[in-house]
Amino acid sequence: AIARPLIILILLAVPILSGCQTKSEKLTYSANETLKQALQANGQEKAKLFSQAHDQLQEAIKLDPNNLDAYKLLGQIDDVTGNSEEATKVWEKASELDPTDQKLLQQARMYKARQEMIDNASKAVDQIKSGDVEGGMRALKDALVATRTPDTRAKVVGILQEAIPDIVKVGDQQLQDKKYPDALKTYDQALRGYMLLAEATKKQTLDPGADAMMHSANDAAKAAGTPDATFRMLNDALTVDPDNKVANMELAQVYLRRTPPDYETAADLEERAGAPDAYVAKLRAEAQRH
Repeated sequence: AIARPLIILILLAVPILSGCQTKSEKLTYSANETLKQALQANGQEKAKLFSQAHDQLQEAIKLDPNNLDAYKLLGQIDDVTGNSEEATKVWEKASELDPTDQKLLQQARMYKARQEMIDNASKAVDQIKSGDVEGGMRALKDALVATRTPDTRAKVVGILQEAIPDIVKVGDQQLQDKKYPDALKTYDQALRGYMLLAEATKKQTLDPGADAMMHSANDAAKAAGTPDATFRMLNDALTVDPDNKVANMELAQVYLRRTPPDYETAADLEERAGAPDAYVAKLRAEAQRH
């Protein structure tokens, strides 16, 4: 997708028909003209013109690896189309070709830093898959906090979205293997991920994937004989998403498993979760009797 407008550099003052240009320069000039057209186009036509200009510039660079103007235009295309990995390489090469240009140097440094953040986020997913869930989540959080540009942030958020189901799978396997304390720790990290995702996307609700995970966490706590183990986790979920039905219902179960059961609080939580009136009334009646 084309994310934002491209700042076109008007590079060539010599007309293309003058015969004074190399083939590489002519391709750069042509790409520049193509990009002007792209700014006036929409949808598929815009994408097609960007792709055409991209190919022209790559050919120009192949013919003349020192064509700085081609690198500058190509860097802008990679930037606009969200290809940060390639943009990093292009701006670094452009800066090498003209080390006196401070703007190019700053651009190269910025892209290198952005790419390092994305790479670190990807490595964090590998950590999670290898079993180091806590370390991977910490690295993902650090990468997200460190991002300063919207497109880089969006990429790190995307990586986080992909990582959370992997964390839940680890927890599910631990639950299946009856490693209940480990499963609880893993589910807690998954919830931190869902909370971080909600914060990063400025949403007041948790991703629906958190629902089944919270239920599984309660199962692990119950099986471990530590029914209160999910108390903090579920309360934390409700700080982000107060109306989350599953979080309210699962927390109600925690209160009901206490000795003695806290029927009144459980009733309030079940009511908030939209439980049937008869069930809520039954809990309140129990509270009156106790």
